[in-house]
Amino acid sequence: KQWYQRRVRVPALPLWKISEFYTGDPVEDQRTKVEVVETVEKLLQCPDTFDEAELFKGPAANEILGEFLTHFRNISTIMDCVTCDKCRLWGKIQIRGLGTALKILFSPGDVTQLDLERGEIQTIFNAFNQLSHSLHYVQEFRKQMEVTTPNLQSTGSPFSGFGRNEL
Repeated sequence: KQWYQRRVRVPALPLWKISEFYTGDPVEDQRTKVEVVETVEKLLQCPDTFDEAELFKGPAANEILGEFLTHFRNISTIMDCVTCDKCRLWGKIQIRGLGTALKILFSPGDVTQLDLERGEIQTIFNAFNQLSHSLHYVQEFRKQMEVTTPNLQSTGSPFSGFGRNEL
């Protein structure tokens, strides 16, 4: 939860400070903007846990980035094949939110120059929300597993215990 939120929201802090939020109510618009900026500023207090600048370095960096983007687009295309309308909609929203996060993370130059569409802003915050809830439930599941399976070794990661030979 923290790395995703911190690594995307914090570099985007200047963007969120100049962005306008339209809820249909000017008072709510201002409150939303204040809460977004305050949340991002709180995330500045979290330690760095991941350096995305290391992802696409080296002689094959452009090739790897190209493959990554192709696979990411393929996921969105695969979502078109989902027959449940509700599942397809939620999947598309989450994929678009993650795509917007990647756009912010890997955009060269000044992030305030990004021209995010309203839908991109909506989906990135939705993706933050869904990811936060998912990780919360993973942590709750781990707590339950520790109670019912006391010999389970923990590494402190919310994902530990989910390896092939574990559980």
